[in-house]
Amino acid sequence: MRLFAFGSNGSGQLGIGHEEDVSTPTQCLFEQPETSQGSHITTIENTDLTDESEIITIAAGGNHTLFLTTNGSIYASGCNADGRCGPHSATKNIKEHESDSNGNILRFRRMIISDSVSNTEISKFKHVSATWEGTIAVASVPRSSDNVDHGHIPDTEDRVFVFGSSPKGELGLGQNIPAPGACIPSFPPPDLKITALTSGMAHSAAVLSNGDVYGWGAARKGQLGRENREARIAYSPVRISVPFFAEAVACGREFTVVSGRGRFVVLGDRGNRWCILNIPESLSLRAGHVGDHLQDDEQGDYGSCGGTIPYRYTGIRASWHGVYVHAAPELGPVEPSISNEALCTRSRSVAQTDSDSDFVGGSIVAWGRNDRGQLPPPGLPTPAKLAVGSEHALALLGDGRVAAFGWGEHGNCGPDTDSQGNVSGTYNVISLPEAMGADGKVVGVGAGCATSWMIVT
Repeated sequence: MRLFAFGSNGSGQLGIGHEEDVSTPTQCLFEQPETSQGSHITTIENTDLTDESEIITIAAGGNHTLFLTTNGSIYASGCNADGRCGPHSATKNIKEHESDSNGNILRFRRMIISDSVSNTEISKFKHVSATWEGTIAVASVPRSSDNVDHGHIPDTEDRVFVFGSSPKGELGLGQNIPAPGACIPSFPPPDLKITALTSGMAHSAAVLSNGDVYGWGAARKGQLGRENREARIAYSPVRISVPFFAEAVACGREFTVVSGRGRFVVLGDRGNRWCILNIPESLSLRAGHVGDHLQDDEQGDYGSCGGTIPYRYTGIRASWHGVYVHAAPELGPVEPSISNEALCTRSRSVAQTDSDSDFVGGSIVAWGRNDRGQLPPPGLPTPAKLAVGSEHALALLGDGRVAAFGWGEHGNCGPDTDSQGNVSGTYNVISLPEAMGADGKVVGVGAGCATSWMIVT
């Protein structure tokens, strides 16, 4: 497993050994322990990810990046001045050249933390997400004696560890100054697990095993639900009411999308500057409802607007100012792709088959901001996988190529952009370095804050 990155890199968040932006995929580097020398840490140039697992989550903050593998390992790179990349048990042995004078981590480093409550060292995690300046990581740890219920034998419980800065309550620790590796107290509630976790710039949201949703951080734009808006900031997790059993959640910059069992709600500002609340007709909650706001008596306390998804899909993703619903080819026939222009006018982007009159899987229904080409362009071929960043997106196409579109000023959409740094109304095909030859196959993509990622086998 190899990871390639391109885009913004001012704090070393690409993990490629330096702090210069790059516009072509560059192989990421890892700090690997030398088993012959105990805990000594060295840097192996251009190393593969050697823990025999796959990357399942890439979480990108403003200047740091984390990824989670199938065996539970988290790796981090980038700005670590406030500890947002987490502690490391062998930090004292890291060579001076592996971190710069500002404390930036220039190569991916595995996160290992000590939990004082369970008195264990934690190196395996379930979920990870990143705000602009912080990190949230969920691990399953031995249940503390305080949470043993009615004499049940202690088992494990999910605990939420947080790192970095929390100017708007992003770390869920109340108004206290966060300590490295602190835990959000009394969350999740007893006997519940966290099944999904995501973060935006200044807020986070988690789905629990009973279908409830909780959020914390910035709340004044309604991103944590109307019922929590007056608080402006939720310093600790608060429940977000939704009218269905939640299964997934996506955070934009100032909005949240909660989905489950074919339904979804968009929680955000009724000012609706970028038309986030203008749900396309194909997803509207009522027949003939074309995405304007639901009436207060129809939405109750559940959110700003809602809809249904009348076909199978792989997930809902969010950019800073857009929503993307994606269905993969293997899931069967779906609706044609729909995009909204910047001023909420409609256009169509269709995945064509051999017959121009037929639509097949791989469609993307997307709406929101499009002044920099953030939404899928016309003629985008069938995407097998989709990654959405702050203001750009990457699509792994059905034929194995990678397409990038949107705001690409830092090289995160490749070297070719217009005079304003955009790839708008079209897409760039991103190729692996020629030195890879035919050896590399792209199996996944990721997108962050002007950063792009390609997972290669």
